[in-house]
Amino acid sequence: MGDWVDGINLSDINDELKLHEMLDSAEDYEDRKKVRARLKDVIAQNRAQREEMIRRREEEREEMIRARLRDADEQKRRTLAMYDAMAKSAPAGGNKTLDVGILRDGSGTSTPEPVGGQKLDLVEQAIRERQREADNRKKRILTAYDTAARSGPAGAPRFIDFEAVKASDAKRMSPKEKFQQLDSAAAPKGANAPSSAATVRPSGPGIARSPTAIKEMLLNWCKSKTKEYEAVSIDNFSTSWNDGMAFCALIHHFFPDAFDFNSLNPKNRRYNFDLAFRVAEEKGDVAPLLDVDDMVMMKKPDWKCEIGRAHV
Repeated sequence: MGDWVDGINLSDINDELKLHEMLDSAEDYEDRKKVRARLKDVIAQNRAQREEMIRRREEEREEMIRARLRDADEQKRRTLAMYDAMAKSAPAGGNKTLDVGILRDGSGTSTPEPVGGQKLDLVEQAIRERQREADNRKKRILTAYDTAARSGPAGAPRFIDFEAVKASDAKRMSPKEKFQQLDSAAAPKGANAPSSAATVRPSGPGIARSPTAIKEMLLNWCKSKTKEYEAVSIDNFSTSWNDGMAFCALIHHFFPDAFDFNSLNPKNRRYNFDLAFRVAEEKGDVAPLLDVDDMVMMKKPDWKCEIGRAHV
């Protein structure tokens, strides 16, 4: 039997508000003690129920994510199987046949469709496009899960908004466009145009830029954005970037409040690369095209990799 107060069995009350009202109205010390004990039990029970509900919802969301990843992997597997079956359907140079049943349900029971000449190129292009879509779908799902994991402290409920990820992905500008936008915003209004040596200008109609000219213009642009950093000297797209300081200077130019550049040490190469790539992604929405481990391993980075990173 539970405790009784004013003819009411406290064990029958699970409403915290009702118990608070009884606690306020009770005048007897023993009655208040009983009500307070029951209120403590009810609060603990309700908290346990909420935590269990949150745990179940998180498990359901994680299972949904795993199911979507499995679907994407299965779609990719079927696409590759269909392409492989088409390649084996005839000798080299012969007319191939495409069995779309493999892609649809994995059975391969549909009537194969002859494929040849220009149509073969279109089919291969469509297959590659489906592969890219599957990979992008998988990346978006992982991005949504990672965003939810970082949306609050440990133990707090997580919310995964796939629709928001799709919308942001659809309207997301390219890294190059993002840096151009930042460059325009950073330039003081009414200022004189910078010298042509430090500006990458688009080619006029009918004028083709040589790879060497483009490389030189991009190098000059990097120099112009990092000239105020004494610890950075950019002379090429290889050794000038091997300690991460040039990357950090370039990012710090656009986001000076993101970190303290003067506290960086050229000897802490891994930290510098990780900092620059992470801030570029978080603040500038620039996807990391280089791997930190690869950069740390290379004392003389490949200039094609560096120019690709600087270009975005």
